[in-house]
Amino acid sequence: MPGGVAIVKLGGADSQVSEVSYNGKRVLTLRQAGGLFALVGLPLDTAPGMQTLHLRTTVDSMQLTFATAFEVKPKAYPAQHLKINPRFLEPSTTDQQRIERETPLLIQARGHWSDAAPDSLILDVPSSGRLSSRFGLRRVLNGQERAPHGGLDVAAPTGTPVHAANAGRVINTGDYFYAGKSVFLDHGKGFITVYLHLSRIDVKEGDTVDRGALLGAVGATGLVTGPHLHWGVLLNGVYVDPELFLKRKK
Repeated sequence: MPGGVAIVKLGGADSQVSEVSYNGKRVLTLRQAGGLFALVGLPLDTAPGMQTLHLRTTVDSMQLTFATAFEVKPKAYPAQHLKINPRFLEPSTTDQQRIERETPLLIQARGHWSDAAPDSLILDVPSSGRLSSRFGLRRVLNGQERAPHGGLDVAAPTGTPVHAANAGRVINTGDYFYAGKSVFLDHGKGFITVYLHLSRIDVKEGDTVDRGALLGAVGATGLVTGPHLHWGVLLNGVYVDPELFLKRKK
């Protein structure tokens, strides 16, 4: 479904597929006893219907490409109406120049790729607090429909510790106009977690961190209506529902 993850079996565990892409972006693959699987992040605006993965393999020293298809079912997300500072809907010239400087940095962080596989696909909720705004909500800000909510909000007081949801490497930190103080953590093969609106950042770009390491603290920087952690999960450069990666309660 849009905003979800398609798990596509590509063949047996001995499959010679070397690279998979979707919409021009490399896709995370995992080789297990049951076979080779692609985990495809699906944008929230994905239209229902058939979608195509492009695969590359080598046979007898020849590189071959082929495609495989999977189906996306529809999903309707509820709307959320919020009142925000009008500055964030109509940025000044100075703010717009700042946004233009920051946008390439954020695009680069979201599209980061490293070849090492993630230690785990199971994530921990990064901070204590109530899970408030869920992923995928259609955002109506001051009566204007804007981009849907691309993460999961954890409502907590300013200063509440924020921890790494999984082991990884810090690939970006910054203080951005919309996102506020932010940390991007790479877990491997396009699997990235994002921590936004922090009051402080306790790591720097290039740091390798363990699961549960302190990254910073909850805040109210950037576009917010109050202190909280906005937690995002990226696959192949696409924000997907973080709750899909939480350990299921028995």
